[in-house]
Amino acid sequence: MRVAARHIARTERGVDDDDPKRSFALVSSVDASLPAVAAAAPGAVSLSTSLKDLIALGKPNIAFMAAVVAGGTFLLSVPVVDAASLRRGFFGVFGIGLIVMGAGALNMLIERDVDALMTRTQERPLAAGRMAPLTAFVVGGLWCLLSLPLLWFFSPEGSPRGLTLGLALFSLFLYVLVYTPMKRTSPWSLVVGAIPGAMPALMGGTLGAGRVDVAGVALFTVVFVWQLPHFLAISLYREAEYVRAGHKVFPTALGVDTTRWLMTATTLPLCALGVALWPLGLGGPVYALIATGVGVWFCFAVVGGLVIGSKRANVDVWARKVFLGSLVWQTVVFGALAVDRVVLVLAG
Repeated sequence: MRVAARHIARTERGVDDDDPKRSFALVSSVDASLPAVAAAAPGAVSLSTSLKDLIALGKPNIAFMAAVVAGGTFLLSVPVVDAASLRRGFFGVFGIGLIVMGAGALNMLIERDVDALMTRTQERPLAAGRMAPLTAFVVGGLWCLLSLPLLWFFSPEGSPRGLTLGLALFSLFLYVLVYTPMKRTSPWSLVVGAIPGAMPALMGGTLGAGRVDVAGVALFTVVFVWQLPHFLAISLYREAEYVRAGHKVFPTALGVDTTRWLMTATTLPLCALGVALWPLGLGGPVYALIATGVGVWFCFAVVGGLVIGSKRANVDVWARKVFLGSLVWQTVVFGALAVDRVVLVLAG
């Protein structure tokens, strides 16, 4: 009955609505509450679609950004930028990208029934029924396993080889086995999920310096805090979707007004942290000017949400602008930091 109802619902919406989400530990024991399409073998799909689905399984946008952040922190942390260190950094960062992809695949596997209920995730390969759960489990596990020797062997000489690897395994555990199921029980999963979300910065630092250094800790903190207004904004303008899928989010748990204040309370220190990278020696005066400018702009955009009234349509429009603004802030700040570092290396 439930499967038929969901099929009728998605037919009425004119979209395919099935989703990748269930614990990889439960792959072999699909209970009756799961959508039949998630448990059954998917129908025949073309080779190109299968390849696209395999790529999508690893959440490539997230993995790419994780690699960019890890690579940038590596360059800020490594004592000497030469051919040998760049080669080591390339393979180490590749390993970080692989374990992030593996975590993303296992997350999709655990959440396949929930993803099918949300517009933004219903076309994921497991949610849409184009991929078998066992395939996702094997591929996701393989990506994680392939990352381990890279993170071990390409650690800097004379450093604890297990440091970056240990951080990666802790991040994998926290993301897959704590954060993912916690989304159904508490809105505070946002804070828990922000830890593995920021971990590539810390791993990039340990990969470069061989220890936990200032650059790694600073950028970990920046990325951690950045995720708070970013995802609060998403939870606000997509609240109905999250509620329908069974997620616990702050707008529902604490109210829209409280969520707006939380977005402001997390944005102000974020912009201050962006500027603080300069006195920490991680950026020069030009970087400081750019970070200050984009920070002031973003703060004004967020604070404006406190005076727009309580009409939900206006709040949702503002929240979406904050979401996009957070992406602009991140791109400009990290881009300026990267350019600053490249100029410094070329000048030296």
